[in-house]
Amino acid sequence: MPDENKKELRADMLFEIVKAKYGDRLTDEQLEEVRNGVDGVEGLAAELRKVRLTNAVEPFANFQPFRGADNDE
Repeated sequence: MPDENKKELRADMLFEIVKAKYGDRLTDEQLEEVRNGVDGVEGLAAELRKVRLTNAVEPFANFQPFRGADNDE
């Protein structure tokens, strides 16, 4: 439960930053959309934070050679 509280606190703080900076230019409906977006992003960020990586984990590299502009591959 503490992680859920942290997530809510982060989302609240991020939303308040956006509201303070742009709130005078947004309608209540737009602010609600922003709030939902911030909640979604914070939820995804919380999931990413659960994945523990060490320095031994290499980044994924997807090499695709350029075959020319006419080739659809």
